[in-house]
Amino acid sequence: MLDCGYRNERSHLVILCCSVEEGVVLERVIFPFELLTFLAPPGAEVLIYGPSDQEPLLLETLTAASLRLGLEPEDDHPLLPASMAAMLQDFRHRYSREPTEENRHRLTQLERRLRHGLSA
Repeated sequence: MLDCGYRNERSHLVILCCSVEEGVVLERVIFPFELLTFLAPPGAEVLIYGPSDQEPLLLETLTAASLRLGLEPEDDHPLLPASMAAMLQDFRHRYSREPTEENRHRLTQLERRLRHGLSA
C-alpha cells in the first residue's frame, strides 16, 4: 500500500474516489483546503469530482503513485511539509490499532522530523 495525500485547493467540496479494477477502495468528501491522507494500492486510480447541477463533474484523474507521501529524507514530495501533522495523527492511529515494530519505527521517525521542523 502507498501512503498518499490529496489537498483540496479549491473553494468548494470535492469527492475523492480511489479505485482499482476490482472496485472502489475509498470514497471521501474533502472540504476546501483540507488534506486527506490515505492508503492506496499501487496502480490505483484516483478520481476527483466536483459539484454540478445534475451529478458530480469529473475534475481530475490521477494515479495513487502521483499522490505518494514520501517519508524518507530523499523523497521530495510537495505535500510532505504541509501534511506532517495529518500524517502524524494517521500513524498514531495506525500504531494504536497495530502496535508493530515497523509502525512504531515509522511513528518515531515522523515525530522526530516534526519536532525538528518546528524547532527550525
